[in-house]
Amino acid sequence: MSFQENSVIIEGEGIDLFQAKNIVKAIGRGFSPERAFRLLNEEESLEIIELSRFSDKKIKVIKSRLIGTKGKTRRAIEEFSGCSVSVYGKTVCIIGKYDQMNIAREAIKMIIRGAKHSKVYNFLQQAKL
Repeated sequence: MSFQENSVIIEGEGIDLFQAKNIVKAIGRGFSPERAFRLLNEEESLEIIELSRFSDKKIKVIKSRLIGTKGKTRRAIEEFSGCSVSVYGKTVCIIGKYDQMNIAREAIKMIIRGAKHSKVYNFLQQAKL
């Protein structure tokens, strides 16, 4: 891997190239390298949920709700789903296994739609059972 003026050139083939691209993309979306390296596991994948269809004011509200007071909501989604979550720019990103991502994605969509946090926490607790 080499760097060229704000761009990354990744060389390789097959699954290694795919994983490297996703790791770089995850780090660029706010994940720490340690969390992004979860993508070295072939069962783990990266999903990016775009918020750009909303106004800047609405995005600010959504991001605040997703993170929660002192990070409580984001931590709850991570704890109950087993995923890693990054709220960065106009995106919400998830790293996890397929079943885990379904739980995290639904909780995130509930928050985006305006569900009360208590309802989201109840969903997460039920989903973990």
